[in-house]
Amino acid sequence: MRLALIAGMTGLLVGAVGVRFAQDVHWIRFFDNLHWTVGTLTAVALAWMGQRAAQAESARGLRWIAIGLTAYACGQVIWDVQAVTGFSGFPSPSDFLYLWLGPCIGAGLLIESFRLADPVQRKTLLLDAATLAIAALTLVLALYLPRRGDTSLLSLAVLVAYPASVFAAACIGLIAIPTLRLKWSSGYGLFLLSLVVTGGCWMLWNTLALEGAVTDGIALNSLFSLSVMGMGLATLYWKVEPSRNAAWERWCEGFLRLLPLAAVVLAGLAVILSDPHTGVSPAVSYAVKAGALVVVILAMLKQSMLVREHDLLKIVSRNLQQSEQQKHLILQALPDLIWLKDANGVFQMCNPGFERLLGAPESVIVGKTDFDFVEPELARFFQQKDREAMAAGHSTQNEEWVVFASDGHRALLETVKTPLLDPGGHVIGVLGIARDITERESSNRHLALVNFALNHVKEAAYMADEQGYFHYVNDEACRSLRHTRDELLTLQVIDVDGITTEPQQWQAFWDQLKTTKTMTFESHHRTRDGCFTPVEINANYFEFSGQAYVLGLVRDITDRREIEEQIRSLAYFDPLTQLPNRRLLMDRLNQALITSHRSHKFGAVLILDLDHFKVLNDTQGHDVGDQLLIEVAQRLNANVRQEDTVCRLGGDEFVVILEALGEDEEPAAQQAEAIAEKVRHALNQPYSLSTSETRFHSATSIGLTLFRGQGATVDMLLKQADVALYQAKDAGRNLVRFFNPAMQAAIDSRTALESALRRALEKKEFQLFYQPQVDQNGDLIGAEALLRWVLPNQVLVSPAEFIPLAEETGLILPIGQWVLDTACAQLKAWESDARTQALQMSVNVSARQFHQHDFVENVQKSLVSSGINPARLKLELTESVVLGNVDVVIDRMQQLNALGVGFSLDDFGTGYSSLSYLKRLPLHQVKIDQSFVRDVTEDANDAAIVRAILAMSHTLGLQVIAEGVETQAQRDFLLQNNCKAYQGFLFGKPTPIAGWDRFLK
Repeated sequence: MRLALIAGMTGLLVGAVGVRFAQDVHWIRFFDNLHWTVGTLTAVALAWMGQRAAQAESARGLRWIAIGLTAYACGQVIWDVQAVTGFSGFPSPSDFLYLWLGPCIGAGLLIESFRLADPVQRKTLLLDAATLAIAALTLVLALYLPRRGDTSLLSLAVLVAYPASVFAAACIGLIAIPTLRLKWSSGYGLFLLSLVVTGGCWMLWNTLALEGAVTDGIALNSLFSLSVMGMGLATLYWKVEPSRNAAWERWCEGFLRLLPLAAVVLAGLAVILSDPHTGVSPAVSYAVKAGALVVVILAMLKQSMLVREHDLLKIVSRNLQQSEQQKHLILQALPDLIWLKDANGVFQMCNPGFERLLGAPESVIVGKTDFDFVEPELARFFQQKDREAMAAGHSTQNEEWVVFASDGHRALLETVKTPLLDPGGHVIGVLGIARDITERESSNRHLALVNFALNHVKEAAYMADEQGYFHYVNDEACRSLRHTRDELLTLQVIDVDGITTEPQQWQAFWDQLKTTKTMTFESHHRTRDGCFTPVEINANYFEFSGQAYVLGLVRDITDRREIEEQIRSLAYFDPLTQLPNRRLLMDRLNQALITSHRSHKFGAVLILDLDHFKVLNDTQGHDVGDQLLIEVAQRLNANVRQEDTVCRLGGDEFVVILEALGEDEEPAAQQAEAIAEKVRHALNQPYSLSTSETRFHSATSIGLTLFRGQGATVDMLLKQADVALYQAKDAGRNLVRFFNPAMQAAIDSRTALESALRRALEKKEFQLFYQPQVDQNGDLIGAEALLRWVLPNQVLVSPAEFIPLAEETGLILPIGQWVLDTACAQLKAWESDARTQALQMSVNVSARQFHQHDFVENVQKSLVSSGINPARLKLELTESVVLGNVDVVIDRMQQLNALGVGFSLDDFGTGYSSLSYLKRLPLHQVKIDQSFVRDVTEDANDAAIVRAILAMSHTLGLQVIAEGVETQAQRDFLLQNNCKAYQGFLFGKPTPIAGWDRFLK
C-alpha cells in the first residue's frame, strides 16, 4: 500500500511539475497523461488491496468499485496509446472504458447499501437517488446543451454521460447516508468526496471542451488524478455501519423530508437556465423541462410515500401504544423479575417484580446502575454477568442469592441474561429475566434426596403410568433387570414381569390397584438375558399433576424362597437324616389310616429305639452319635419295602409305617414281624463311625402295633407302639414286641403316678425318714435322710416307684432341694439337744441334681439359711454321678469341700468302681452296698469283695460304712475286717423324726 501511494504521489508530482515548466504542447500532454496514468493505476492497486482487506460482508460491493476503477484505468491506458498514435477521434475507444466508472461504482454502492437496508429503506433509497440523479442530469443538460454548437448528438451524449453517471453513483452513496443513518467514516467520506470531485471535474472539463477552450496543462487535469487516487485510498479504510445516535437520526429524517424539495429546486434552476428568453433553443428548453417534470413526478411520488408512511406510522403508533399497554399489563402480572439495561449497565426499564427486589419504583430505577441500589460487591457481580452475556452473544444463565429490599426475604434467583443487538448485530444492551426458584430448588433437593435414597436401598424401585410405561427406575432396578436406564424407560412393565405379560392383565391389575391404592404380591421379573428372578412387589397408586402412576418397590426374594424351602424341609424333614419328621409322620400315618380303611387292608406302625445310645453320645461325643443316626436311617431305608415310610421321631427313636399287609390279621402280623426282625438284624450289625478302626455295636428295641383304620387314631397308634417299645425294653432290650393291652394299663398307671408326683410337693406329701448310723460300740454317730411319699390315705409309695420317675421327669430337682433344706433344718434342730448336736446327716444327691450348674450355690443357700455347721452335712453320691466329665465333678466337690461339706460314695462296688478315679475324688467316706453285705457270711465272693473294699478304702484313708446290716453275724464279720460304722435294720429302721426318741435313750 505504501509503495503504491508513493508511486502514485510521485507520478502526480512529476506530472504536475512537468506541466508547469514544459513549453511544448507535446510535453504538456505527456506530463498530463503521465500523472493520469500513474494516478489511475495507483487507484486500481489500492482498490483491490482494500477489497481483499475488507470485511466479508463488504467485499462484494468493493469488488464492483474495484472493477469500475480498473475499467477507468484501462481507458486511461488506451487514451495513452491514442495520444502516442495521434488518434484524436471522439468518441474514442477509451471513452467506452472511462464510462464504466460511474455504473460500476453505483452498483457497488447499491450492493453495500442494500446489505444494510430493509425493504422499505431500499425502496426509499432507489427513489431518492433517482430523483436527485435526474435533477442533477437535468442541470447538466441545462449547462451543456446551450454550448453544443455543432457537436454531434453522440458526442454530446458521451460528454453528458461522464458527469451524469458519476453524479448518479454519488447520489446513491450520498442518499444512503441519511436513509441508512450511516455512522461517519473517514473512508466512506473520502470516497464520496473523491467521487463528487471526479464528477465535477468531468463536468468542467467537458464544458471547456464544448466551448473550444484549451484543456492541456490546466490545473483541473491534476485534480482528476488526485480524486481518482482518493477513491482508491478510501477503500483501504472502508467502513459502512449504521449509527444509533438519536440526534443524527433526527437530522437524517429531516434531510430526507427536504430532499424532494431540493431536487425540485435543482430541476427548477435547470428550467430557468434553459429559458428560451435567455437565447436557448426550444429543443434544449423542452429537454430540460422534461427532466424537471420527471423530477417533480418523482418528488410527488416520494411525498405520497411519506403520507402513506405517516398514516402507517399513526397506525403503528396506535398499535405500539396498545402493545405497550399490553406489555405493561403482562410485565405487571408476571411473577418474574424483568429489567433492561443499556450497554453501559444503565437501567432502561423494569417490572414490579424487579421494583420489589431493589425496593424502588421504576421511575427511580431508570437511569441508574446497580451500584445505586446494592452493595458494591454484588453490583460488580451483576455487571460482570451482564458483560459475560454481551460478550457471549447469546443468552447466559446463572443462579444467585439475593435479599429483596421490599420485605427482606432471601431468595435464590435463576437469571437469564440475553444480549440485545441492533440490525447491524451490535450489542446495545442486555435483557434480564429472573425467577424465584427457592421453592423449586428446595423441591429439587428433596427430589434429589429421594432419588439418592431410592438409589441406595436394596429394593428395586420403578414408577409407571396407566399404560405400564416406565417413567422412573432406580439403580437397583437397572442392576437387577440388567438393562440400562434409557432402555428401561422405553419399556413397559409387561416386558419385564413374568406373570403380567399381556396388556389386558396389566389393565386388570391397574383397575384393582386404583381401588385398593396399595397391593403387595409376589411375581417373577425377567432380566435382559431371559432369566427369571422371584420378587415381592409393593405397589402404591398415586396421582400427580392430573396423571396417575404406580410406584413399585421390588424386593428380590430368591434368598427368602430358598429359606422358605429350607424351612419347609425343616418343617417336614429331619435335617440330620433327611427322613420325614414327626409332623410329616402324623400326615403320612393319617393317610395310611384312610387308605387302610378304604382298602380293608392291615397296616403296622413300628417304633424303634437304639439301646445304650446315650452312653455312646456321652462317651464318644455328639458327632459320633450323629453319624450313628445317619447310618441307622440309611439301613432302615434299605431294609423296608419301597411303599413303606421311615421317619425319625426324635432323639434315637424312629418310626416305620407299613402299609398293605393284607386283609387277614394273622398273615399281616407275621409279615410285619418279619420286616421288624429284618430291620432289627440290620441295625445290630457293627458300625464304623469314625476315622479310627473302632467299631460300635448297637442293639435295637422295636415296638409294633397293627391297624386297619377302624376306630384307630394317629395318637392311639403311636401310643400303642410306644407301649410295645417299653415292653421290649423291659423284657431285656434288643427285641420286637407287639402291643399288649396289659402293658397299656401299666403305662396308664405310670402316667397317673407322674401326675400325682407333680402335686405331691405342693401338697406336702413328702416326708423325711431318718435311719440311724452307729459305730462299733453301737453308739449313734449320725443318720441318713431317706425320702418317703405318704399319700393322704397314709399309704407309702415305694421310693423304687417314684424316684426313677422323678429322675426321668426332672421333678427330682425341686424334690432334691426340698430334701436338702429339710435335712439342714433338722440338723439345726438337733443342735439344741446335747444328745444330737454332734450327729452328722447323710443326704442322697441324684446325678441330675448334682450336675445342675447352680448346685453348689443351692447347697450354700441351704447352709446359710439353716445356720448349721457344714461339717455335719455329708452328701451321698452314686457312682453314676461321677461318670462322664470327672474333672467337672471333682471341681464341684472341691468347692463344697471348701465350705466344709463332706462326701460319701454310695453303693460302692455296684458300678464301674475304679481306683483311678477313686484316688482323685475328694471323698471322706465309702459306703458298702447292701447287696454285698446281705450274703457276706454265706458267699465267699461277697466276703472277698467287702474285704477288698475295706482294704482299698483304708489304704486311701477313707472312712467306710456298711449299709443293709440286718444280722449280728454280718456286723461281727464287718467288725472283724475293721469296718467300724454300720447302718441297717439291726440298728433301726428308717423312722420319722417324731419316733426318734427311742434311738436317743
